[in-house]
Amino acid sequence: MVKFKVMILLIILCSLLVGCNDQKRTLTIGMIPVRDKENMIENFEPIRQYLEDQLKVPVNVIVTKDYASLVNDMKNKTIDIGWYGAFSYIAAESQLQLTPLVVQDRVGIGVYYQSMIITHSDSKIHSIDDLENSTFTFVDSGSTSGYVLPYALFKSRDLDYEQFFEHVLYSGSHHQVAFDIKNRVADAGAISSTQFNRLVKDGVIDEKDYRVIWKSDDIPSSPFVARSDVDEEIQKKFTSALVNIHLVQPEALEKFDDSIQKYVEVDKNIYHSIRNIATILGKDYMVKYFLKSE
Repeated sequence: MVKFKVMILLIILCSLLVGCNDQKRTLTIGMIPVRDKENMIENFEPIRQYLEDQLKVPVNVIVTKDYASLVNDMKNKTIDIGWYGAFSYIAAESQLQLTPLVVQDRVGIGVYYQSMIITHSDSKIHSIDDLENSTFTFVDSGSTSGYVLPYALFKSRDLDYEQFFEHVLYSGSHHQVAFDIKNRVADAGAISSTQFNRLVKDGVIDEKDYRVIWKSDDIPSSPFVARSDVDEEIQKKFTSALVNIHLVQPEALEKFDDSIQKYVEVDKNIYHSIRNIATILGKDYMVKYFLKSE
């Protein structure tokens, strides 16, 4: 009788453990808000379905409200794999154990892009010095190209941008930076070359309406990064699926971003320059401008 009760308890316990394990097999992907959130989720849907089929687990996708939220959600284990900018990846790396998986290789530029400062084509702004007393817009304090690189530029010139500019705005996305300049909400702003070129290609903006007054050195592209405690088999399958998506589901990749020709496995070494910038800017900067969600 005692053995029978023990057996029943073991069966119940195993059932509970299996049930818990099944719940944990759901994979949640989080992405930084580089474009309109609803548009990003809609365009990523074919990739989500493809990943769900390849990984054999339910896949959820969310776009976080800001860059810091992605870091916090991964710390809280509500997100398993995150799509980061270069600097937000390094910031997240300082907070938790991460494993970079894949990075996009874009048509014509490979795995690198640039930060740009743009203004109206008919403005009187032709240089960084001309920005004094203007209304300037950043993307988000966590954006590599939309904040960190321009911030480092101003710092290298001993410019306190909060005093240098008449007004400072945060548009929230690269697309909104372009729109805010187009609509005269801001005189100039920081934007990713990739996102700017996409807006031009899609006919959303006219390149003739803008002037580029500064462009950074090469920045490594945005990686998909997993929490290191996520099942290794899932990580391997995710990596393999995205590395091969351009061969088996090219239309899904094109739907999300037609400038991406393929995904490649991440070489950690390409982010050394970003780690160096993070070191120069310091831990206080990282916390104040990057890891605190608004």
